[in-house]
Amino acid sequence: MTTASDPIDPVSPSRPPRPGRKRFWAMILFAILAFAAIAWSIGWVLLSIQLRASIDGWMDFRRSVGDRLTHGDRELDGFPLRIRFTYVDVAWGRVDGQRDLMTTTDKLVISARPWEPFTLHLDSPGPVTGSWQAPSLAVGLTAASGEGAIRFSPGELDHLSLDLRQAVAIDRRREVVARANRLVVEADPTPTDDGDDVPATLQFFLSAEALEPTDLLTPNLPFEGPADGRIRASVRGPLPISLDPSSLALWRDAGGVIDVEHLGLNWRPLDLTADGTITLDGMMRPEGAASAEMRGLPAMIDRAVDRGLLAQDVAALLRLATAAFSRTGSDGGSPSVQAPLTMQDGRLAIGPFKILKVPSLVR
Repeated sequence: MTTASDPIDPVSPSRPPRPGRKRFWAMILFAILAFAAIAWSIGWVLLSIQLRASIDGWMDFRRSVGDRLTHGDRELDGFPLRIRFTYVDVAWGRVDGQRDLMTTTDKLVISARPWEPFTLHLDSPGPVTGSWQAPSLAVGLTAASGEGAIRFSPGELDHLSLDLRQAVAIDRRREVVARANRLVVEADPTPTDDGDDVPATLQFFLSAEALEPTDLLTPNLPFEGPADGRIRASVRGPLPISLDPSSLALWRDAGGVIDVEHLGLNWRPLDLTADGTITLDGMMRPEGAASAEMRGLPAMIDRAVDRGLLAQDVAALLRLATAAFSRTGSDGGSPSVQAPLTMQDGRLAIGPFKILKVPSLVR
């Protein structure tokens, strides 16, 4: 019980805070959130307009240089965390002399995050088809789905990636020549200058998972089952404008080479890793040298003999070399062979032993 003489506690529970102060701060917070939402919405709209203009401008440019590029309806969605354009019935083709390139898909989604406007994400949830036709080569490729990304810096393309699932390659007779569960392509067209006399003009990475060539493409080879392969490399010298003999010769004569930073192939019974340099000889055959580590080489030699790919005397020398230079890894795994690989005069050789013919890239 209090009396008139008792002091009054300014923070006593009997005096609750004034409700007006709470309402004031709630209104300030609401105003900040509302302003942020409005600013984000306006920014999203402006960025979507800019992205659409950039896509349309690129399409107009490709048409102006002779490409055939068409699409059906286009829809915009993705707010608030994505700017997403969906195109249907997309077809992109180009006829350059006697070469005909065409790519189609039923649906293509191009999207970007508002905070990463210079990175475009590509997604094709339906089938993707492509074809390349030339007098010396005709090949088609279909994939169940595909996705990728394109990264830009001001004024130039920085990085390109493409990921295809359930891919099938066909020849000009529409016969299947290879299948793969997954194909990945990455390219950097603006590599950093490393000071070499012949600068790198392209860096790329290719990989294939569960690749299964048919007998039409690789008859009677000493392997079994699907293969997994990958390569990371740099192209030096001015890129050829096409794959015709004159363009390839100009690239080669300008010092054009491919520096292979890593090559990996796992195709039973062989497990191979290598690095080296490749160019072209006067007959447009791959020519170069590499350092390789191989596992499963004895079993591959036996298979090559059984299928008539290696003579018995050459196989005997290869077995001796394999036994002499094989070593067991520190992990106690199967023995491996470290040996130089060379491609010269149309032959692939392991050390001094020539084992396979290397065909010309042109006919």
